[in-house]
Amino acid sequence: MKFLSLSLASIAIITFTSLSAAAATSTLTVTLSQQNGSGESGTATLTQTGADVKVVISLKGAPATTPQPAHIHDGTCANLKGVAYPLTNVVNGSSTTVVKGITIDKLLGGTYAINVHESAADLGKYVACGNIVSKSSM
Repeated sequence: MKFLSLSLASIAIITFTSLSAAAATSTLTVTLSQQNGSGESGTATLTQTGADVKVVISLKGAPATTPQPAHIHDGTCANLKGVAYPLTNVVNGSSTTVVKGITIDKLLGGTYAINVHESAADLGKYVACGNIVSKSSM
C-alpha cells in the first residue's frame, strides 16, 4: 500500500511539474506601431531563454545611422511611466538585448510597453511603441 501511495504521489508531482513547464510562455511577438508620424513600425520578439528574456526589435522606416534608445517601460503606450528594463539602442532598424532574471509571464502579469525613442538627444519624441499583452488580449 505504501508503494502504491508513493508511486501515485510521484506521478502527481511529475504531472504537475510538466504542466507548469508547458504553461510557461516561450515566445511572444509585440507589434510596434508608429508614433508621432515617424513612419517607423515593426515587431519586438520576446523569447524565454532559461531565466532571461531575449528581446529582438525589428523596425521598418528607421534611420540607418542614428541610434534610437529603446526600453521596456512600466505602463502602456497611452500612458508610459518609468523605464523598467533598458534595451540595446535600435540601429538601422535592429536591436537585440538579453534582459536578465525576468520571464515573459512576469511581463504579461504586469503592465508594460516597449518604446523606441527618436534619439538620445530627443528622448521625449517616441517613434514606435507596443504594449506587452498576450495574444488572447489582442
